[in-house]
Amino acid sequence: ERGEDINIHIEHQILWRRRHKKKDHGTVTQRGAHVHPDVELEYIRGLVGLGNACYAISNIPPQGEIESLPVFPRDCLKLQRLLGSGAFGEVYEGVTVGSQITEVVPERRVAVKTLRKDASDYEKTEFLKEACLMSQFNHPNILRLLGVCLLNEPHYLILELMEGGDLRSYMRKARPTSHKELLNLTSLLDISWDVATGCAYLERMHFVHRDIAARNCLVSVRSYTDPERVVKIGDFGLARDVYKNDYYRKKGEGLLPVRWMSPESLTDGIFNKYSDVWAFGVLLWEIMTLGKLPYPTYTNHEVLSHISTGARLPSPAGCPQRLYNLMMSCWSKEPTERPNFQYLEETLSKMRDYEADKRANHNGASGHVNQAYQEDGMILISSYKIYKYESNVQICAQIFDSLLDAPLMVTVCAGFFRRGGLHWCG
Repeated sequence: ERGEDINIHIEHQILWRRRHKKKDHGTVTQRGAHVHPDVELEYIRGLVGLGNACYAISNIPPQGEIESLPVFPRDCLKLQRLLGSGAFGEVYEGVTVGSQITEVVPERRVAVKTLRKDASDYEKTEFLKEACLMSQFNHPNILRLLGVCLLNEPHYLILELMEGGDLRSYMRKARPTSHKELLNLTSLLDISWDVATGCAYLERMHFVHRDIAARNCLVSVRSYTDPERVVKIGDFGLARDVYKNDYYRKKGEGLLPVRWMSPESLTDGIFNKYSDVWAFGVLLWEIMTLGKLPYPTYTNHEVLSHISTGARLPSPAGCPQRLYNLMMSCWSKEPTERPNFQYLEETLSKMRDYEADKRANHNGASGHVNQAYQEDGMILISSYKIYKYESNVQICAQIFDSLLDAPLMVTVCAGFFRRGGLHWCG
């Protein structure tokens, strides 16, 4: 009976909207980004959040939010192939027919998340909440909701199609072979920046994600060389089924992603922007290891005590020291000492741009260190040229910024500016 009440409520709201507002549901409009600041980002977790006790259960969204949903005609949508299935529904690749989603392209490939017909009251409510929340976001690094079909069962959420799949699988497939390296440091930093940018947007909107991880991010393309690649926060609601070993059921609580959780989340159940930053640090570690499982030698239960002792993940092989330092700052024991996402976004942008410039100019002179390498225990620099600056202090700042990734301590000789050379010991 309760399930019928929910369906009647949804149908009543949609029919009321059709009769009284006479809106054309053939066009999905761009939604605004004004949301209540205290609503948690459960939509981004999708079906992963269903049945998870660490997520608050709330009532059916208010009438105004339901009315604002971008309704899409079910008969203008064709499901083509199954992308995956979970405990609460399935995800299909589909195609829109006519100019319902876009007025430029008559057909568009989309992803369609479905909710099974025998879903529980809680699952139906969560599905509706997900739709209402997704409809209010507009950011290039957040998965976009294109439309909904809620008038009849099964309920559909129409999402943009992310052909590269989840980020963890994408990273693992990129692990280098003897023949080629699919992702270099610049690419890894670019991916990291994409996620940080999406997280910074959520932070500005006062949303708490609770499960930032590579499995919950999606990649727009399959290619590793496509310059149009974009990574977005969001999943098809299958992460808990595909990566069920990543979650641990603590006594009296729901499934918890313990390997990505901060100490205060593990011990006190506190989730806020600071705990999201901790999880982002673990995601950076995932990216730099091309999808390795954090704390691989520990069981989920052992991770709980391991983190509480102050232990942290080790620096990934080949990870620049500056980037590992950034990870460590995300894992500060005191939550307020962790950086915010705006800082993480800006810092990763600078790191990415520096690495891109270094790769582009490694065979020619430029205004920074072009190449750093280690030989016989000494770090050397080649292809170095300094353009004129207003002060020597600026030159020093640039040099040290370029050398922050070096594993050895750097000492600049006093005669550097007179001789135009650089000498140091480690």
